[in-house]
Amino acid sequence: MSATETTDAIDEKKTEETNTNVANTSGFISNYLSSIIFTIGFSVFFIGSLGLYTTKVAQANILPDNIELAPYTIFDRIVDDIDIDINIMRPTFWSENKETLSQKVRFNSQEYLDSFSNSFLCSIKKSATPDNGIFANAPLFFSKVYDNIIAKNFLMINSLFYYLSYLPESIIMLVYGSLGIFIWMGFYLINLGFSVFFHFINIPQLFRTTSEDIKQWESQETISLFRLGKLLLFFFVWIPVGLLSTFVSPMIFTLYGLICPLYASYSINNSNQKYGLFDFIKDTFSYKRLFFFILATVSLIANGKMYLGSPYIIGILIAVVFAYIMGFYINEMPEQGINGFTVGIRENMKQAKVKDIELTNPKLVEICQQIPMIDKKLETAVNKGNYRKVVKTKEGDNSITNNNNNITNNNNISQEEQLHSQLGGRKNKNSTKKFNIRLV
Repeated sequence: MSATETTDAIDEKKTEETNTNVANTSGFISNYLSSIIFTIGFSVFFIGSLGLYTTKVAQANILPDNIELAPYTIFDRIVDDIDIDINIMRPTFWSENKETLSQKVRFNSQEYLDSFSNSFLCSIKKSATPDNGIFANAPLFFSKVYDNIIAKNFLMINSLFYYLSYLPESIIMLVYGSLGIFIWMGFYLINLGFSVFFHFINIPQLFRTTSEDIKQWESQETISLFRLGKLLLFFFVWIPVGLLSTFVSPMIFTLYGLICPLYASYSINNSNQKYGLFDFIKDTFSYKRLFFFILATVSLIANGKMYLGSPYIIGILIAVVFAYIMGFYINEMPEQGINGFTVGIRENMKQAKVKDIELTNPKLVEICQQIPMIDKKLETAVNKGNYRKVVKTKEGDNSITNNNNNITNNNNISQEEQLHSQLGGRKNKNSTKKFNIRLV
C-alpha cells in the first residue's frame, strides 16, 4: 500500500467519525414531533382508547353473541347490569385497588339491544317472507348466514377484549395501539373461515319452499334439494352470488364487529347523563396525562440518542429531572365524589352474566320482524311467554321504559294474534318507516 493510499484511508476514517458526532437537529425535531403526534397521540391515545372502550363494553357483555337470543330470535337477551370501572386513577404504580379512584358506570344493555331494530339485519328479515316470490329464498339464506357470522364476531370480541381487561388501562392502550392491526387481521382470517362454513351449511335455505296451507316457510325437516326450479336457480344464480358474498363479507363483518361496540353509551352512577365514545377519549387524554409524559420522555431519549448523539443525552436527562421537580410527572388525582369518582375498584375482574332462557315462562321481544316459519319451539314460546315492547323515540332512537309497563301478558292477546305476529304475519306497530343505515 502506498503512502497516498494510507493517507486517504486515514482521512476517510476521520470524516466518518466527524459526521457521527455532528448533531442532526432537524431530524431530531421532525421525528420527535412525529412520534408525539402520530405514535403517541394517534396510535396509543386514539386507537388505544378504542380498544380500551371495547374492553369496557365486553365487561358489560351487551353485544348480542348468542344466535338463539334477540335480536336474532324473539327470546329476550337479559343481562345482569354491573358497575364498570373506567378512568382508573392510582396514586402510585404500586397502590392497592382499595386506594384507587375510578368512575363507576353502567351500559344500558336493553337500550343497546333494541337499537338493532334499525339495523340491516332486520331489513333482510323483512324481505325473507314467502310473499316475495321465487327470489325470497335469497334474503332467507343471507339472513341465516349473516346472523351467524355476526353472532360469532360478537362472541370473539366479548371473549378477547374481556381477557384484555385484566391488564392495566395504560397497557391495554399501548398493546391495542401497537398491535391492533394484527388483531384485525386475525379477526378477518377467522371471519373468512366462518363465512365459508355458514354459506355452505345454509345452502338448504335456498331450496326451502312454503307450506301448502299457510304462508310460512316449511320446517327444516321437510326441505328437499331435488326441486328442479330451485336447482336451476341455485346453479345459475345463487352460486355466483354466494361466492361473491363468501369472500367479500368477511372484510365487511370484521369492520362491523370492531365498530359496533363503539356505538354503546354509558352513564355514570347517580347521574342520568349519557356519555359515549368521544367523551371517553376526551377523558382518556385528561386522566392519562402521566402516561403521556412517560411515553413522550422515552421518545425524547430515544430520538436524542439517535439524532443528537450520546453527549446530548446528559443534557436531556438533566431536563427530565427538572421537569420532574417542576411537577410534570405527578399523577394528579381527582377528588372523591367529584365527576363520579369513588374509591376502590373491583378486586377480581367480572363480566356481566346473561340470564338463561326460562322455557316455562320465557321473556320475549321482537327486535326484528320474525321470518314466518313453521317452528314448534317458537310456537310454544309464543304461547307461554311475555313480551317486552321496543319503544321508539321521535328521533328514531330506541329507549326502554320500565319492564312492568313493557310486558304484555298473553291473556290480553289472542293466541292466534300472537302466533301471527311472531311468525312474521303482522307488522310491529312501533316500527318506524325510516330505515337507519347505521350498523347498530
